[in-house]
Amino acid sequence: ETLGGRVRTESRLPGMASYQRVADHRLAAFHKLPNVETYLASKLGAEDTMAFGAPHIVLATGARWRRDGVGRRQRLPLPILDTGPAIYTPDDIMAGQVPVDGPVLVYDDDGYIMAGLIAEKLTRDGRNVTLMMPDAKVSPWTDNTLEQHAIQRRLLKLGVTILANRQLAALQGDVRHTCVYTGAEAELEMAAVVLVTSRTSNDGLWRELQTHAEAGEIPWRSLTRIGDALAPATIAHAVYAGHR
Repeated sequence: ETLGGRVRTESRLPGMASYQRVADHRLAAFHKLPNVETYLASKLGAEDTMAFGAPHIVLATGARWRRDGVGRRQRLPLPILDTGPAIYTPDDIMAGQVPVDGPVLVYDDDGYIMAGLIAEKLTRDGRNVTLMMPDAKVSPWTDNTLEQHAIQRRLLKLGVTILANRQLAALQGDVRHTCVYTGAEAELEMAAVVLVTSRTSNDGLWRELQTHAEAGEIPWRSLTRIGDALAPATIAHAVYAGHR
């Protein structure tokens, strides 16, 4: 519907408005180019893509947050039952979905900024929020960007409950979690859980085109994936991939 991808949605989260400049700067230059055509709201399948007759195809179809719990530490899907808390992802929250009434657990097995942003948004929306992570502190990767102290201080001032060194074990009825050191298990009663764990590429179109390639139908000279469609990463990685 609009240009900007995940920058447009993530820049609507608390304190992230300046992120929109990442898209605005490039769109300002992009719209001045006479040799570019744009088609919004135009989802393409493999046949549609090949019908353009383009010798070079670049797929920048992005990624989506997982809702099965697989993340940096959790390498297999979590045991999840329908009778447990309602499950959400950052994509749901950024799309305007409102978690069911009651306390909300934000679980961070990503380690970057998203879990803190979601916890802050839900707290500012009036929800009782607990932020849990297997790491010893909030958003540990942001030590590299000198933001960690500010992020954790901001959440504490907002009244977010922080549970560190705890790893989700199951979402069956109550929330079961364990100590990363001793394995001691405990339970929390939560109405909803937002899983901020990892993302998976939107590679449906890529797979469709690969099927045609395997059948010998290759009307293109090159087929390339870039950005999150190739490997989910930071916005900086996606910008660099586009530039390259």
